[in-house]
Amino acid sequence: MNFEPDQELVRFAFLFLENQGAVLERDEGGFEALLPEELSRLLGTPDHIRVSFGSETESRGVYSLDYGSPLLEKMVNTTCGQVPILACRLEFDYLKSQGFDLLIKEQFKFYKSVGKVESWGKIKTDYFFLTCRYIAQSDEQKEGLLKLVFNYETGALIPHMADMLSTGAKDFESLPGPIWKDGQQARVLEHIKIESKELIMEEINSFQESMTRRFRRDVDNLEEYYHALKKEMEKSLERPGLSAELVNDRKEKIALLPDELASKRDDLFKKYSIKVKLEPCSAMVINTPAVKILYKISIGRNHNSLSLTYNPVTKSIDPLVCRGCGRSITSVYFCNHLHLLCAMCSKRCPVC
Repeated sequence: MNFEPDQELVRFAFLFLENQGAVLERDEGGFEALLPEELSRLLGTPDHIRVSFGSETESRGVYSLDYGSPLLEKMVNTTCGQVPILACRLEFDYLKSQGFDLLIKEQFKFYKSVGKVESWGKIKTDYFFLTCRYIAQSDEQKEGLLKLVFNYETGALIPHMADMLSTGAKDFESLPGPIWKDGQQARVLEHIKIESKELIMEEINSFQESMTRRFRRDVDNLEEYYHALKKEMEKSLERPGLSAELVNDRKEKIALLPDELASKRDDLFKKYSIKVKLEPCSAMVINTPAVKILYKISIGRNHNSLSLTYNPVTKSIDPLVCRGCGRSITSVYFCNHLHLLCAMCSKRCPVC
């Protein structure tokens, strides 16, 4: 019986092995593959294998490629376990070269300080565009996508940049190798953790309000029920002919009602509480022309120079990052040692 392999399946397996560094040679019934040591360990195979399209029985060094086959399962799990990363290069015909002082004053508020542009220069800089899937679970479930763009160097969250990437010429390519420089991964991941909480809460605001309304409704019904139950039980004590033992038993049950109500209320709170899971779906490194601005801050006789970035995509200056908590800020405070801080951290400088 002739076997016609699923061409999409064959193409997926071939591209997977090729992208992982394998050397492949096609033939009529499948292909032979020479695997790198890491890929061989990942798939649990020898470094030299033959992949058949279902027409051969699996034996030592020969692996069948079909839906449900162990080799395909490992390929799929490996692919799904990695966040696909793309590189995007932007080009602009015009790059802003003046008016930075005014732009900074419009965007930023530097408290108890004055500043001015000392110098500026054109640069190439990178941004990290991460698309995440969030799942908010309560009595119901809400899912959605969250798009985050961070300045690759500072970790600052860039508002609305994801929605403005239609501007400028683009050139795309895949990134097979590592994208992080020393310390960058930990810093960016920490900023994602800090900034995503507030953004997710904005995304699920209506969902949270719905769960809150249902919680209050059920609590009101529960309290009404227990209030009526207590009145009914107290009224039953007025019946003639009740023994002292029965009266004491009912009084004990009445005394337990507040604890029962509190326990039921806690159960409702757990039922309508929202748990949020965030997982990355895709990532893109954006390389673009930009302008680096050296901005001099003066507080009395003390001076400090800040590095600001003009972003041609958003046509604005990227936010700064609080040295204390890592949040992206445009309202900037300074401690006595001129550490750049947000309003909360300025009350007691974490750096000092």
